Amino acid sequence: MSSGEPLSETSSSSSSFVPVDQVHLQDAIQVIDENKHFNKDILGYINKTCPPNIGHNYHIVAVFGSQSTGKSTLLNRLFNTNFDVMNEQSRQQTTKGIWLAQSPVLSTSHGHGASKSSILVMDVEGTDGRERGEDQDFERKAALFALSTSEVLILNIWETQVGLYQGANMGLLKTVFEVNLTLFGKSKLESKNNLQSKSSHKVLLLVVIRDHVGNTPVENLASTITIDLKKMWDSLLKPTELKELAFEDFFDLDFHALNHKILQPKEFTAGVGRLGDRLVVENDIFKPEYHHNIPIDGWTLYAEKCWEQIETNKDLDLPTQQILVAQFKCDEVVDTVFKEFSNKFKELFAVIEESPDYENVGALFSDLKSEVLEDYDQVAAKYNQSVYLQKRQKLDDLVNTKLKEVFDVHAKNLLQHSLTKYKKDLVALKGKDFAARSKSLSDEALELVMLNLSHISLSGAFATEILLHQFASDIKAITSQQQFIELNNIVSKAVKKLSQSLSKLMQLQLNDPTEKTWDNILYNFHQLQKEFTSKHNGDFGLNTTEAENENAFAKFKFQSWDAFYQLIHKLITKEKVLQQLQTRFDDKFRYDVNGLPKLYQNSRELEESFAVAKEHALGVLPILTIAKLSDDSEIIPDVDIFTKLLRVKYSASNRVGNYNEEGGEEEEDEDEDEDDDVALNGFADIIDEVEKAEIMAKFRKEIDAKFMETKRSIVQHVTQIPYYIYIIILLLGWNEFMAVVRNPFTFSLAIILGASLYILYTMNLLKPALTVTQRLVDEVIAVGKEKLREVLIDDHHIQAHNLDKMTGKVKVGIHEENAKEDEDATDFLKPKPTQVDVTSLNVVEEE
Repeated sequence: MSSGEPLSETSSSSSSFVPVDQVHLQDAIQVIDENKHFNKDILGYINKTCPPNIGHNYHIVAVFGSQSTGKSTLLNRLFNTNFDVMNEQSRQQTTKGIWLAQSPVLSTSHGHGASKSSILVMDVEGTDGRERGEDQDFERKAALFALSTSEVLILNIWETQVGLYQGANMGLLKTVFEVNLTLFGKSKLESKNNLQSKSSHKVLLLVVIRDHVGNTPVENLASTITIDLKKMWDSLLKPTELKELAFEDFFDLDFHALNHKILQPKEFTAGVGRLGDRLVVENDIFKPEYHHNIPIDGWTLYAEKCWEQIETNKDLDLPTQQILVAQFKCDEVVDTVFKEFSNKFKELFAVIEESPDYENVGALFSDLKSEVLEDYDQVAAKYNQSVYLQKRQKLDDLVNTKLKEVFDVHAKNLLQHSLTKYKKDLVALKGKDFAARSKSLSDEALELVMLNLSHISLSGAFATEILLHQFASDIKAITSQQQFIELNNIVSKAVKKLSQSLSKLMQLQLNDPTEKTWDNILYNFHQLQKEFTSKHNGDFGLNTTEAENENAFAKFKFQSWDAFYQLIHKLITKEKVLQQLQTRFDDKFRYDVNGLPKLYQNSRELEESFAVAKEHALGVLPILTIAKLSDDSEIIPDVDIFTKLLRVKYSASNRVGNYNEEGGEEEEDEDEDEDDDVALNGFADIIDEVEKAEIMAKFRKEIDAKFMETKRSIVQHVTQIPYYIYIIILLLGWNEFMAVVRNPFTFSLAIILGASLYILYTMNLLKPALTVTQRLVDEVIAVGKEKLREVLIDDHHIQAHNLDKMTGKVKVGIHEENAKEDEDATDFLKPKPTQVDVTSLNVVEEE
């Protein structure tokens, strides 16, 4: 077979080897051919010949010895394999390279027995063959491979070879020991120095003494071989740090003797059976410390890597190779299970609910993660424990990273919804028992968020401390904001209540001002302020700080004085002062002390009443123009409401309830401009001198007009009809008077008319009655003039038509011409600025 051709499952001899697909369980496969090529189909062979899912439940046995010493025969008899054996007719090399077969059953003293574990047997090409001559390279590499990959290495020697150096392959064994020291020396040293280390791997050297005659006891032969092996070990050139390591740290020795196969066939078979009995017994030959702790599928890769390094003459680090195999296999498992997890993840979380059941989400997280890790554990737990745990942690991190994406979304939604709900519930309190209930709401919100985060945090895999800290900070900020809003509401409501109460009191006081008016107003103002401070007694029940409470009281004081100032200027204006002066003047000038209208008889009485009424009206002007107390001191607030700093502070704080309100700064600038104007006047200054002069001018004008009107009525009353005229009328009209008296009808009318006049007089309704009568007369005159105008229009047709209509001679709608004339007449009847001809008027009067 050329070196470039792939390996096949053919025999090392002239007999053909059946392909893998058609082999029986006892057939073998070539692991390494004579050209040093490794067969990559070993795993397929193992999967076909061994029970499924054997994992770590297997053992590797290799045989080592000189060529043509019956190694293959021993294996076939003991393990029931089908390795090629030497042709008795010609002694030549039979096994070429290294072969592997699965042992279906073991030969025991009681027949065939089965081991609890699968046993794989390697038949290694014999040493010291004439075919290779002095080329010992393959022999050395094959021995290293067998030592590196097997648990039990059978040293097959004849009894006559015991005590020999070359004959017993001591030179080759020395090379194997040196390599073994290199392989396991460092790990052995660490295990001896570190009590926690679990590195205790050994190889069992099972020495099978062939063709044992029986003259020399087996114990003596075993002692000789043991002494030779240990002596050879001591002669090895060891590094300084490894000199303390003994032969027993690496190898265990066991011995078994077999009789001659041909001369003593029964004894030979019995000896093989006894050896099989030991193989069946658990922990007799196959001890745990001999196993490489690699699952069977990993062992094939491990064997390939070992041969690759042996073939390339690299230093063979056996533990490292085991770890590399475990890493490779575990990485494959991680990739497979994580890919399956990713597909399922996409299906489950394609759409993320905004308000899910977080307990169900957390359970789903746990189930997904547990399922992934269980799938990984099922396959990877059989590899190197440290690598398995390392890759498991890697898979755990990958799964956590993926689930963290969903966790972040849910956590964000949870915090946002919780903050929104908390703020809504906090606003709904409307200040009622705010401190206790807000504390209860915040604790409830924090507890709920903490619970929900714990549900979806995968038992603490996802850090929630930062989220909880941020949520607590947001809760605190919202609470502080609502505290400020509620505090502002309390102050604003108190100021509004004070303003309403004070407004009613001020209106009552200002309706009839006296010297004590401002004393009474100021007293009531202070009482309203005290009512607020005594009600809250230094605390507003909002769990606010002492500084915030003090600021609220200061704000209330400022705003209450400002409201007082605004009320003064709202209730006292130029127009209202002028109106009140006129009202007070009218009360004295037009009505007496009983509230009845005054009828002045002469000018002197009028002038005296005018002076008194004017003085009475102007007496309140000083009270309404400046807020002074009875002791002649002006009202001065406890706080300067005109200071820009305070106005900015408290007016800005009024808007803190609406955080970041647009236009706030611009409005503040406008308020400051207004403050400049306000600050020019003091608190007590209500109406300045200019406005006062305007009021006086208008007031004088109004009362002077009323004085002149009243005086004209007196003069008219006095000069209209002299008293003697009534006497003359009585004398001249005596007869008529008596005629009226004697006539019952006229007398009754006179009595009714007189009674009516008397009643109107006593009720002061004569003047209104005269006014009504005068208007009635004026209306009658207007109607008469209108009718007269119709008669006096300068058109004979219209005049004739009007006269006929007045006498009832015209019938409307008899002829069409009359209807047309009526339409024309209607146009002429419309009022026109026509001048009346005096001549025509005289003619009409004469007619």
